[in-house]
Amino acid sequence: MQGLAWIFFVLFALTLAGMYLAIRRAWAAPGMVAGVGVVLSIILMTLISLAQDNFPIQAIIVGILLGGLFSGATLAVAWYFHSTEMRARYAGEEDPTAEQV
Repeated sequence: MQGLAWIFFVLFALTLAGMYLAIRRAWAAPGMVAGVGVVLSIILMTLISLAQDNFPIQAIIVGILLGGLFSGATLAVAWYFHSTEMRARYAGEEDPTAEQV
């Protein structure tokens, strides 16, 4: 991977981590976080592909497929754990991940 591609990759990783944390910690509306995060992930993945000297059409396809796939997986995991935490909180449990003894 070339120098500029690494920078875009680090930004991509930070975007995914930011999306996850924003959903889990309820820093903003989940729909807004998802929308901005998916679009940003697709753009960054396209830029990563372009920085590796791929053809523009290939970069766009890679950006849409991989950017969408990674951001979708991140959102699914974040929403799963967030909803599990909320269900446990409303049910009166203190820690939903604690093991029963």
